[in-house]
Amino acid sequence: MNKLPKVYIVILNFNSYKDTIDCIRSIENISYDNYEIVIVDNNSKDNSVEEIKKHCSKHTLLVSNENMGYASGNNIGIEYALKQGAEYICILNNDVVVEEGFLEPLIKKFSTDNNIGMVGPCICEYSNRNIVQAMGAYINLYRGLAMGQGEGEEYNNITHSPIDVDYLGGACFVVKAEVLKKIGLIPENYFLFYEETEFCLKARKLGYKLICLPESRVYHKRSATISKFSGLSYYFLNRNRIVFMRRNANIIQSIIFAIYIIFEGLGRIIIRRESIKLFKFYLEGVKADKDRIDREKIEYYLKG
Repeated sequence: MNKLPKVYIVILNFNSYKDTIDCIRSIENISYDNYEIVIVDNNSKDNSVEEIKKHCSKHTLLVSNENMGYASGNNIGIEYALKQGAEYICILNNDVVVEEGFLEPLIKKFSTDNNIGMVGPCICEYSNRNIVQAMGAYINLYRGLAMGQGEGEEYNNITHSPIDVDYLGGACFVVKAEVLKKIGLIPENYFLFYEETEFCLKARKLGYKLICLPESRVYHKRSATISKFSGLSYYFLNRNRIVFMRRNANIIQSIIFAIYIIFEGLGRIIIRRESIKLFKFYLEGVKADKDRIDREKIEYYLKG
């Protein structure tokens, strides 16, 4: 009998060890039998490290001495896994719990087509497990958005056939080690939001297929960690949309996007009653160094 490929599962923790432990307990019950769990603590200020050591001592724990965001933290785990000879790496948010058989179909799918570089499951709501949260997305470089598929639909009513997409959500996806060696690690200049969008786009530009496999299912609590920090999500989501387009759009796409974002922003302020600060965040995206992380803004928002 052939041995299953070695999969390293990377989980990032920041001040949320209870979610992390729940996530790990669900993984410990999976039917796939050739995996390692790598936990990266992203400079937590609570007692996360002690609690994870206490309850998850058989797994690898790496501790970062600074929090430079989703990409930086996950890259610590990715680099470790690659050095250990991982064949596949699964990036899994700590606020996700998995089904017993979630991993086998994801890994098996790679063997059906050598051009497949990344595979992800159907991500459903944790609180209502029959409701779809995400099934991948298509990247629109005229609007600066990843257009999500299936959100809000009932899982029992969706297609269970594989879906070829541009983007797989960072809550859970599996990537071939050889793909990482070609496209590099997850971009670290964003801190939060759009880093995995660019990562997926790079894979697509190199000819790799990204597949959402609805027969595999996990359950996501919807950003349980970042919701603790007031304003953080809104700021980086809007600022980084601009940065993403500056880094990835061509001239025509950029011109159309510039016109679109002005009218969209006005509509959001007038109709949704969003703050005029929205345009300030857009401007910060225009002025930002698109290749470096903004440490001052990170420190500001992490202080709450």
